[in-house]
Amino acid sequence: MKQLFKLRSAWFPVWLITLLMLIMISVYLPVFSGANKNVPNVPLIFVNEDQGTVGASILMKLKEKQNGNSFNWKAADNEKKALNQLKNNQAHGALIIPADFSKEISEVQKSLLSGKETGRPATLKILLNEGIGQSSSMIASNVLQLVAASTNQEVSGEIKIILNQKGISLSPENASLMDNPVQFKTENVLGLPDNLNKGMTPFVMVIISSITGMMGANMIRGYLRKANGDLENNGSSLSYTKILKAEMIFSIILAFGVSSVSQIGVFGFFGSSHTSSIFLIYPFSFFCCLTMISLFKSLSLIFGGWGMLVMFPINIMGIFSSGGPIPLSTLPIVHRIFSYILPTKYMVDGMRALLYYNGRMQAGLGTALFAISVYFIVTLAIIIAFIVYSSNRDRNNASEEEEENMQVPIDSEIHVKK
Repeated sequence: MKQLFKLRSAWFPVWLITLLMLIMISVYLPVFSGANKNVPNVPLIFVNEDQGTVGASILMKLKEKQNGNSFNWKAADNEKKALNQLKNNQAHGALIIPADFSKEISEVQKSLLSGKETGRPATLKILLNEGIGQSSSMIASNVLQLVAASTNQEVSGEIKIILNQKGISLSPENASLMDNPVQFKTENVLGLPDNLNKGMTPFVMVIISSITGMMGANMIRGYLRKANGDLENNGSSLSYTKILKAEMIFSIILAFGVSSVSQIGVFGFFGSSHTSSIFLIYPFSFFCCLTMISLFKSLSLIFGGWGMLVMFPINIMGIFSSGGPIPLSTLPIVHRIFSYILPTKYMVDGMRALLYYNGRMQAGLGTALFAISVYFIVTLAIIIAFIVYSSNRDRNNASEEEEENMQVPIDSEIHVKK
């Protein structure tokens, strides 16, 4: 045993894995650095249908930054178009200024000046895309409510100046109306039930597929080779090509099993919300799982004994680069780059579209299907190439053995004649 400790090659896994863990710490720890993560360029929509002048004055004061977060405001022609964009997951929220908003403000002033207690506050409408996740939805809600509150304070201040100039005193009810002449109504446009798991269900389902891919590719390979060793002891071992084909069959069965269990667990046992049919979610889940198995299997074939050292960082990077637990815009640049390289981001987007956006192609499902298909075709082509190469090698080896077996009797016959 002492001789092993003297070999440099014996120490190779120790220092290599140690170095790899150091690299992973330097890559992943920055994701969690800082107490708070500010989100840049939060997409928001404003719709000004107001036929008066108050709506235009509100737009002049839209917040571009709040608490370190920045906002990208875009105009929509009407509420219907804004609603459609939210349902396609193209924005996080919208501020709707109704057509009669200025008129309602004017009526509030008239009601207070006349002393009548029949006045009603003017109303702004806030639309929220609750499918984007709890943190992103909360940021959008906060800034939209701040705009509404600022409008309320400004209108209230103007009314107070007019009333003071005229020396008008108000009843308690009208005093409350003077303090709150503008109210806002918030609406979740997707109408999702409460059991959203904070919007993390798509992420969890995809990560299960990713872990299945890494573990499945390695364990199926290891156990089949061990089983083939037992067959070899009995004199009936399989060729490397047949082992590869068997691995693919077991991979399909594994993807089927994990996808089935995930549907039962997520929707049956935990009762998680979903807007699309299970008959649509299940094939997508199966496709994701099979693609991840195919990806990690292709890596194991390409890198051989180094495969696990490549698979593990890719699996972890896929988790952080998926945009599931943490918004991509808050991550370091390296993670944002990998979000476009690795398939997990597209899988999360596609699963989110199925669970929360009625399976709309515009909400991310279309892009996800295209990207995942590319990954699956490329990785499957790599596996097939290895199978073909192995098959040709087995065939050549068999031919050489057959020629050697034929040569032995011929040599024996020549020797006898001599």
